[in-house]
Amino acid sequence: MSKPLLLAAEWILPVSAGPIRDGVVAIEGDRIAWVGSRRELPSRYLQVLPRVFPRAVILPGWVNAHSHLNLTAALGMLQGSAEQFADWIRSVIRLQQSLPAEIVSRSVLAGLDLLASTGTTTVAHVSTLPNLDPFLTHPMRSVVFHEPIGFSAGRAPDLIRQAEEWLEAAENAIRAARNPRITLGLAPHSPYSASPQLIRGVVRLAEMHQLPLSVHLAETLAEAEFVATATGQLRDLLVERGAWEPAWAPPGVSPVRYLYDLGVLARPGVAAHCNYLSDADIRLLVQGQLTPTWCPGSHRFFGHHDHPAARLMAARAPVALGTDSPASNVALNMLHEVRLAAQDRPEVDPSVWIRSATLTAAEALGLGAVTGSLEAGKAADLQVLDGLPESATDPLPPLFEERLRVRLVLVDGREVRIK
Repeated sequence: MSKPLLLAAEWILPVSAGPIRDGVVAIEGDRIAWVGSRRELPSRYLQVLPRVFPRAVILPGWVNAHSHLNLTAALGMLQGSAEQFADWIRSVIRLQQSLPAEIVSRSVLAGLDLLASTGTTTVAHVSTLPNLDPFLTHPMRSVVFHEPIGFSAGRAPDLIRQAEEWLEAAENAIRAARNPRITLGLAPHSPYSASPQLIRGVVRLAEMHQLPLSVHLAETLAEAEFVATATGQLRDLLVERGAWEPAWAPPGVSPVRYLYDLGVLARPGVAAHCNYLSDADIRLLVQGQLTPTWCPGSHRFFGHHDHPAARLMAARAPVALGTDSPASNVALNMLHEVRLAAQDRPEVDPSVWIRSATLTAAEALGLGAVTGSLEAGKAADLQVLDGLPESATDPLPPLFEERLRVRLVLVDGREVRIK
């Protein structure tokens, strides 16, 4: 057995409990063994020399509930607006078609490094037939979602078969690598890019394998128009790409109601974006298991209307946070997202956003028993941020106001070193 590792700091922020002043996190192997005040340190640790971080706070590593790391190479390259969302999709498609597979793998690795360097320890990555190699070699904890796309009903059987084959190959690769930090998920892209036959098939496959779902939902007003009337820029895009399904009849409801009727909301996972929600939509999300996930940086990038996060929380719906991709954001930094959320929704207690970016996100991804908070028995996934002012009597205000530095990141008790 390796010697216990003790990390001591001016403040510990467990998330699942209140802040602890002059606290210690004890780590044994890859697990947290104890968290508490230094004066209550168990006797078995009294002879262990702690690693001390003055003017610092120890908190769980960030959990990024929604990202597309294959688009890290797009940082600063694309422009987008909420009103012309289909034009942004066209630019993303052109970029993806121009990138060789090797560049995509490097892009994913660069995204993982950027996130780790800013305190993220778990990331949800979404792409079509994602290559697991970058995740197998990186120390970060990852949930890798395969994203089937196809609006033609006739393509659904082949796409479901393809998803089954990807899952089998991915599970074999994870076993061969003996990497328990990677889990899998399925992600029917959106109501406007996946046929109802495909969506139902993906839901059934997720149920069979007990996997989380991720879906882009209520992201734009154009999406609502498409689902209600089968008109607008998103239909034009499907026709242009030869992907339109003439037999599809618009359900005439909101995107949230549409996916509720298809059984998507009954599965656990992530409903990414949720930028435009009626009160009826919020009631359906509260009834379901998908966790609304806000990407504040992406929200600002497109210039969307005020996000309904506060209304969701008032209705007792959990809200997670994510970054989306550098194709629609200026950074891959979850602390930046936490701060943007607090700025955009000042009526919400700022501490809620810390939970949204840690434990709530972990729970959405099926990892709530593993990570997202500092508790005995959980994985030793944490970050140390220093730069607290000497006068700090509460660790929360500096998280939103001060220029903090990531001093240490651990995943499974091992330091994540960025090359």
